[in-house]
Amino acid sequence: MGVPSLFMVETVDSVKLADRLNSSWQNLRANAQRLKIMVQINTSGEDSKHGLPPGDTVAAVQHIVSRCTALEFVGLMTIGRYGYDLSEGPNPDFQMLLSRRKEVCETLKMPYEQVELSMGMSTDFEHAIEVGSTNVRVGSTIFGERFYPNTPSPEKRSKVVAEEAAQKLDGLTVKEQ
Repeated sequence: MGVPSLFMVETVDSVKLADRLNSSWQNLRANAQRLKIMVQINTSGEDSKHGLPPGDTVAAVQHIVSRCTALEFVGLMTIGRYGYDLSEGPNPDFQMLLSRRKEVCETLKMPYEQVELSMGMSTDFEHAIEVGSTNVRVGSTIFGERFYPNTPSPEKRSKVVAEEAAQKLDGLTVKEQ
């Protein structure tokens, strides 16, 4: 918790982590406003991805809103399967996150517009926005490819793909609804 201007943590993937963040935020920032958090859901079921199993979503959110008084639940986050072919239809990982939001909102009586969705990255952010994402993560487009010297990456993208995504970002406009 040594980040003075920390605004949000999008990667809360367990009740245990939520409890630890809650305790740390209370101890270090007693008079600060609540820390915004998103619950990360592993919608693809891939072992290489973090996140709660989709079936644990409601229980985790319920725990956070009822017991973690220093945290403000603001939404759900997922990292979808890399390279999904949209010719096969909407990304099932994004569809899963949409259904988790619906279940959370209906079960816990939360307005849909108060539960943000963070899904979509540099290569699929347009589709994510089309299906309802309120946050996209486009760091690779802005900062370039990540390099992990000790980890082989099966998900390497070519420089051309990153440049195409950067061009798409240039034309992106946000309209207030």
